[in-house]
Amino acid sequence: MKQPTRTPQIVFLLLGGLLLFIAYLLATLITNPTESEKFWTNSIQNIAFIILTIVIVDFLWQIIGGEPVRETLNTLAATLSEMRASVVLLEDSKKTGLHRLFSVSGALGSHREWMDRLKQTRAKVDLLGYTLHVWTRGENFEQEMIALVKAGVHVRILIMDETNPNLHSLVNENQISSISVTSVKAEIGVAKNAFLTIATELENQSPLGSFELRTLKEDLIVSQICRTDSRLTAVQYLYSVVASRSPLIDVRGMDTELFQVYMDEFDALWDLGTAP
Repeated sequence: MKQPTRTPQIVFLLLGGLLLFIAYLLATLITNPTESEKFWTNSIQNIAFIILTIVIVDFLWQIIGGEPVRETLNTLAATLSEMRASVVLLEDSKKTGLHRLFSVSGALGSHREWMDRLKQTRAKVDLLGYTLHVWTRGENFEQEMIALVKAGVHVRILIMDETNPNLHSLVNENQISSISVTSVKAEIGVAKNAFLTIATELENQSPLGSFELRTLKEDLIVSQICRTDSRLTAVQYLYSVVASRSPLIDVRGMDTELFQVYMDEFDALWDLGTAP
């Protein structure tokens, strides 16, 4: 907090001292003062004492931590400033659709919570990521996905292809010892097999929904997108950390700006993908 200036204290101290000096002169230089002169002498003296008392009390309050009214006003001003910033943030949130923001995507929830979200979908699921291997590790993922498609949910899944020559651009082997191009290709293979198993299972049935899988053989996926109906979460891939330690935004509302931005990204890449 900004420290109050002492200039007003100095001014009032000098003023009080001057008035007290004038009262002293009036009391000592005037012999046999009239009632009027006594009145003015006492008045000037009292005003001087009041001013000096205020200055001294204010100085003491500052020494012991600040005068209560001033501190309260300072706190109120800071609170109002924070409230104005919060109002702006709320307005932006309503416009863009931003519901929550996480500096680390792993803080959003466990595998069970992600699967519960998936199971609650009623119309559309769009998944985008360079491997999406983590999704295949969800409890009963294949069975739950098949059940959704049978119930009428339309699913689109887009991942990188193992043969993509640009895959190494996403894999920071120099700084992240836990990953390598070889391991990422292996994860893509495992995820692709899981998705193809779902597709094969649904081929022999007549589901109300649809299931499509595509891979990118040349282009890059630079964010992970999970769209379930009107909710969308996006992980911003960072080069220096793994996806679970990258930022994540949670967006609500299909007609909001962020939802449209990320779905435009998904659709643009979807058009570039091919069936495996």
